[in-house]
Amino acid sequence: MKNLTVLLTLMSLNTGGAETHVVSLARQLKKEGINVLVASRGGDLVRELDTSGIEHFTLPLHSKTPASLCSAIIGLTKIVKKYKVDLIHAHARIPAWVSQWVFYLTGCPYITTSHGIYSTHWGLGLLTAWGEKIIAVSEDIREHLVKNFKVRPEKIYVIPNGIDLEQFDPGVDTSSVQKELGLYSDEMKIVYISRLMGARGEIALKLIDAMPDICSSFPNVKLLVVGEGDKLEATKLQAEKCNAILKDRRVIVTGARLDTYALMGLADVAVGVGRVALEAMAMKKPVIIASEAGFMGALTPQNFEDAKRHNFSGRGTGQITNSKNLAEAIKDILASPELRKELGEFGRKKVQEQFSIDAMTKKVLEVYTKVLEEVNR
Repeated sequence: MKNLTVLLTLMSLNTGGAETHVVSLARQLKKEGINVLVASRGGDLVRELDTSGIEHFTLPLHSKTPASLCSAIIGLTKIVKKYKVDLIHAHARIPAWVSQWVFYLTGCPYITTSHGIYSTHWGLGLLTAWGEKIIAVSEDIREHLVKNFKVRPEKIYVIPNGIDLEQFDPGVDTSSVQKELGLYSDEMKIVYISRLMGARGEIALKLIDAMPDICSSFPNVKLLVVGEGDKLEATKLQAEKCNAILKDRRVIVTGARLDTYALMGLADVAVGVGRVALEAMAMKKPVIIASEAGFMGALTPQNFEDAKRHNFSGRGTGQITNSKNLAEAIKDILASPELRKELGEFGRKKVQEQFSIDAMTKKVLEVYTKVLEEVNR
């Protein structure tokens, strides 16, 4: 597929699972010889693209206002024409809707990746467009698209997000971040990385609420909460209250960070969902899957296939995440070095076998090829 130019579109490039995936995908596509362009509102991760020599265009792809939508359509149309883009790959609802109009204006085909369970509310339905093909990052998302959006099954390809195994390496040097945060090697560390927004942000608060219980069994444990969003200030306040109760700095809220691989490298146990769970697995960390969608507890060989089917989200478990089950699951893992090692080795092996960015990008390229072959016919 030499001389192929692909434009990746997404709402923004602030830290997050889909955003990190797009950066990893863009880098890997470039390694495969693809000319890659990226358009979004912008954000901290733009510098990651700059470092890789990938051009980014700032457009209001995050907003549903008529002015922003028109501006985004005009901007993307100009990019497609100027750079002779062969294919647009959209990674959210608004960028996909905009890409549809660019297709009408230029004939440039587009595909979408569905990273989650989208709402079927009629207002949002008007902003839903799928393109020639759809990539779903898990099996339950594929089923959701077929059942609730009436998408033809043959249009959908299930391709999980890929992880850069070189970046998320168990041997990463964590000394500088450990020193920066005032941590000690003999302390046990729980690491939670997530968007601190809406219902998802509530999980951080529940995790902080679990700390007194956890510390009663493990007095040397610390919790790192990493992320940003509308719940960040509430999270900081909750951390201060918890630290006052425990009379020690047991909870550290870092805000948004780009060095999540180094922070994850500190973990004795990680709490997270989706891409964060996969990143933790890649670094040989035991994972607690807990979100607003459900509570699965420790990821094990026994529940791995069910977790994978639901994109490691906690969906489908029938359990609600609360401070009690978080504390119990974390204490079980912290109590057993052998279990931590066993689950860590299992996780790394599964990511190597099924979720490497190299293998996932090759599957994405197969979808690109199918679309372009069909268009050319």
